[in-house]
Amino acid sequence: MNSALTSLTTLYAGIPLWAWIAAGLAVLVLIILIISVSVASHRRSKWDRSFDLRMADARWFADSLTLAVADRTKSTPELVRTWTDGVPRMSTLSQQLYELSTVAPTDKRSRQPRQLAYAVDGLRQALDADVRLRTQGYAPGQDAVIAESAMVVGQRRRDLDGVLAGMRH
Repeated sequence: MNSALTSLTTLYAGIPLWAWIAAGLAVLVLIILIISVSVASHRRSKWDRSFDLRMADARWFADSLTLAVADRTKSTPELVRTWTDGVPRMSTLSQQLYELSTVAPTDKRSRQPRQLAYAVDGLRQALDADVRLRTQGYAPGQDAVIAESAMVVGQRRRDLDGVLAGMRH
């Protein structure tokens, strides 16, 4: 019996069977670890690409749409058309940012899209109020209110610029 046990433990090239089993398990664990890291890296890269696209949309919102809507030389129909065309894209951007925050690979990454969404929403609300004020018709004292609205839009745009400047993965 002792010789049978000895022959089982030294079956392969003089190395005990338990050592081969341990080596096999170590290789299996290593393969699982490599696959896990690869899958996590792929998910993180995919999330980063999606967030980069959302940041580019937010940059467009701050630099293009906001300046076009805030332009005081536009006629009322032109202003309404510009804003109406841009609102759906901003609503979609906000929704996508909130969704990204729920599937982020890390806590830091989940905070970034929420922070950006808050800034986008703040600017969108300020612009929406500004457009309503400028398109409702004229009332006494409205010039001062519209001037204050322009200052709010400018501040919210600077807030969004600041959030975008602070975003790095």
